[in-house]
Parts: sequence; structure tokens; C-alpha cells
Amino acid sequence: MYEKLDKLRTEVRRWEQKIEDDKAKLRIAQEKLEKAEDEQILADVGALKLKPEQLAEFLKLATSGKLGAAGSGNAFVEKSDRSTYATDDETENEDETEDFEDEEN
Repeated sequence: MYEKLDKLRTEVRRWEQKIEDDKAKLRIAQEKLEKAEDEQILADVGALKLKPEQLAEFLKLATSGKLGAAGSGNAFVEKSDRSTYATDDETENEDETEDFEDEEN
């Protein structure tokens, strides 16, 4: 007499279990993504080859908005042991000056 209800209850339990399994898979996938993002960030920062102090200064400027967005004309340029910030125009002018000096010689 209650066969239909028993059948529906079994189906509900089965779906609840599937949802729990899928949630576990989702958590694992999220953890893998987070680990991959962390590894990529470390690789990108490592590629900059900055000293820890330079990286801290760079990040401070970036978070304060003083560095500017990518392609906005600002470049992080290292000279000697100190780091300076110059616009792309300034770095292009330096290159042109060097080219001009080479042509004169």
C-alpha cells in the first residue's frame, strides 16, 4: 500500500547522497584550482626577479593605485641597486638617445 512512498523516499535519499558526493568533488576541484592559482602567482612573481624589498614596494604602489594599470604608460624599471618608476615615453626616449649615440660613433 505504501510502496509508492517507499520508492520516492529511496529516490530522495539517493539524490541526497549524489548531492553530497558532488559537493565533495566540488570542494576538491576548488582546492586544486586554488593551489594552481597560488603556484602561478609564485611563478609570475619569481619571474620578476625582484628583491623582497622591491616586491613589497611594487605591491604597495600597485595597491595604492600609483602604479597604474597594465598598458597605462607606467613601467617598473630597475637601475643600479635602487628601483625607479618611469613612463614608457621616458624609457623610449632613453632608447632613442642610445641609438643616436651609436649612430654618431
